[in-house]
Amino acid sequence: MLELVNRGYVYRAIPISDEVETYLRQCFGADRKMYNLHVAYLYNYLEKNEYQIGDKLPSLKKMGMPTVSAFKKQSVSDDNLAYLYLVDAFASNEAKQHFNKAITAFNKIAYKKQYKKAALKRQKKLGIEPTFRDLKGMPKFHARKGSKASYTTFNQNGNIYMENDILYLPSAQKSSVKAVGLKLHTHRPLPQGSKIKNVTVTMNTKGQFDVSICVEFSKEITSIGAPIRIMGLDYSQSHLFVDSEGKKANYPQYYRKMKERLAKEQRILSRRVKGSNRWEKQRLIVSSLQNKVANQRKDWLHKKAYALANRYDMIIVENIDLRAIGQNKHYAKNQQDNGFGNFRLYIKYKLEQQGKYYVKAPKGFASTQLCSTCSHKNTALKGNVAVREWDCPSCGAHLDRDINAAFNLKQYGERYTKDKILPQIVVA
Repeated sequence: MLELVNRGYVYRAIPISDEVETYLRQCFGADRKMYNLHVAYLYNYLEKNEYQIGDKLPSLKKMGMPTVSAFKKQSVSDDNLAYLYLVDAFASNEAKQHFNKAITAFNKIAYKKQYKKAALKRQKKLGIEPTFRDLKGMPKFHARKGSKASYTTFNQNGNIYMENDILYLPSAQKSSVKAVGLKLHTHRPLPQGSKIKNVTVTMNTKGQFDVSICVEFSKEITSIGAPIRIMGLDYSQSHLFVDSEGKKANYPQYYRKMKERLAKEQRILSRRVKGSNRWEKQRLIVSSLQNKVANQRKDWLHKKAYALANRYDMIIVENIDLRAIGQNKHYAKNQQDNGFGNFRLYIKYKLEQQGKYYVKAPKGFASTQLCSTCSHKNTALKGNVAVREWDCPSCGAHLDRDINAAFNLKQYGERYTKDKILPQIVVA
């Protein structure tokens, strides 16, 4: 079956001129400025209306949030220049969309009334009471330094195109830069007949540019029918995952290996005079090490997901709350190092592009507590992660905690196949 597929391709890019690089930096600044204008308006609104901790944030319409055009007209330089009109309009429009998403994300956890650890520490030591600005998830100002420098632009009437490995992006009518071109390192070509939907330009801490090109193309995807080779994956802090065959992923823990060297280079950076040439040189060394760890992790996860997607017809993973794990001081570092959240995304799209099945078990499915032999539920295991092996009180089977959970996930996939997939195949 021929289906439309959206896929992203990331390339290292070099601006074709200094003027183009300046223009891109202006787009990054416009995105940040527009987002901060929305945050400032939100804070003023909450202060005037005496916001109560625990309440949800109102919608943009209810707040009376000005339009993007109104914010642009308000942003004028000392020489009376409306500088936000000098960059791609999408740089400002996307900032509003990101702000709206931030409000939606905060409203999901507003009832928890949780403050940031820094605010609680400040309250304990200095007696400064936290405010709504200190709530976890509350939209905050984006600083010029330390914030991700990026902006997204969309293809309209073919204004984004490629010629001889140079990607051309749209410019603003009032900008002096008419051709925004970036030379790409095309280590792999775009799919034949693909259409560019949007492009995200990003600048890392070393001043290097990357572009993420989202393309749409037709791909023949044929469903495999009823899955035969089914695999359950249980999340593991130390190994990334344990599968239903008893095998461990043995994730290399790149950050742990780099930790000592990274700490050494960061200590050297802390002794430099901030802003000096030697400080800047050392900052780039630290940034290179951090980027290396991130690239190693991404490469390993992609290869592992590719191998699993080729081998199995259906993969079932547990719907574990990674955000909650990341807030635990004992587990946060491992969870953030192994990248299990991205790993699930990689597996999902690699399976679906082959007509295979990716299933996420529901949150209520107690894969750890159930005995894979007799289905007895051992509630004593709930929250007790210290127990790695246990004997079933009902059938007496000796079980490994992780392998048992992975096998339960596999059994869930078998039931899912019987109840959901097979009936659809019969009807078809």
